[in-house]
Amino acid sequence: METILPSDLTLNILSRLPADSVIQCKQVCKCKTCKDLLCQPSFAQDHIIHQLSQLNGNNCPCRPWHIASNIPVGLLFCFTFTLERGNQLYYGEYNNQTRNKLRKINQPPIVGKSVIGTCNGLICFSENYRYDVLEPSYICNPITGEYVNIPRVIKRDNIVDYSEFIVCGFGYHPSTNKYKIVKIHYTKTTHLGQVEVYTVGSGSGWRETGTTSYSLRPSMGAFEGMPDYRSPFGTLANGALHWLNKEGKILSFDLAKENVYLLQSPPFVRSTNDHVDSFRLKILGGCLCFVHEKLRECIDIWFLRKTGENSSFDLNEQDDYHLLSWIKEFSIPVEREAEPCALTNSGEVLMRYKGCLFCYNAQTAAFEKVMDNDFSYVFPHVNSFVSLKALGERGSKFRKRYDVNPAPKEILIGKQQRKDDGRTDA
Repeated sequence: METILPSDLTLNILSRLPADSVIQCKQVCKCKTCKDLLCQPSFAQDHIIHQLSQLNGNNCPCRPWHIASNIPVGLLFCFTFTLERGNQLYYGEYNNQTRNKLRKINQPPIVGKSVIGTCNGLICFSENYRYDVLEPSYICNPITGEYVNIPRVIKRDNIVDYSEFIVCGFGYHPSTNKYKIVKIHYTKTTHLGQVEVYTVGSGSGWRETGTTSYSLRPSMGAFEGMPDYRSPFGTLANGALHWLNKEGKILSFDLAKENVYLLQSPPFVRSTNDHVDSFRLKILGGCLCFVHEKLRECIDIWFLRKTGENSSFDLNEQDDYHLLSWIKEFSIPVEREAEPCALTNSGEVLMRYKGCLFCYNAQTAAFEKVMDNDFSYVFPHVNSFVSLKALGERGSKFRKRYDVNPAPKEILIGKQQRKDDGRTDA
């Protein structure tokens, strides 16, 4: 290929391919020049930009659905098996046309760990030291097979100054091209939250960036002594991480400016203690969403957008505060807890409902089951070649690479086509 096309044109072509196709090219290509091109950090950056631009241009409810309608939605599922086996992650793509097999992800053991979030193909995990302390533990990229351990909190000698509980988040800001982990921890001796930031590849470890008087302390749940977290893990949108407190207020952290600010909530939100309605934050189609669950009635999904514009991309929440408004895009009739997960390429909502994955069509108000298997949680994920080593992390350990072959355990996602009359069934 290097004798036919210039290297920059070759990179441009390969950067537009799905991750699986690039992996297969690397496995079968005998051209050293081509392999060297695929290992360049610039290729990883160009590839993730193309993938995200296709998804964001496709999954925004205010944009034409026929544009890039063949782009599948990538999803990361977590299945909880036995206590000894722990949790296992699977990756699957939903394209609204065929039933695809989920693929088992090669990963370090995640027994007793939860996923803080994913960003540009990187997955950040937390470790539960106690039920109320969620400590970031490591980051991995299942495509490159790299992972790196994150240093723990340095605890003080005095037991009363231990972190009473921690909320954290993982994200990326395009203006700085930096990946960061943020944690806000509270102690029993002060009402202030201490904010600390870990920049991936900086080598500086955790940095204290200040304190916040806004409380993310959990309210007490149904069981005495057990905390009820509204959002222990930050939701990444518009270059900022967002948490929801027990009063329905949105506490945000700008990953570029590294400051804390309060983002406006939808107008109907007010402080309540009856726990009849519940709120949560989600990222759907690249937009920050506020999910309002009305008990045994419905869930309303509000999108944060610029006033008078079709898109919320490339906005700065702090500077454009007066231009932002919450718009209700969906009202889904459900009688029990349901969790929206992603938007499909045809404008439908993928959601965890009754222990399975369902697809909701707002135009027909119809539900359709697209996966039977029960799973712990699911969230959008984009495969990428972002390298932890290229970002500057030392001591990253390389494990077996992502397996492009289906997992031995057959788990299907998608709508099954009936051959008799053309109807679909789950």
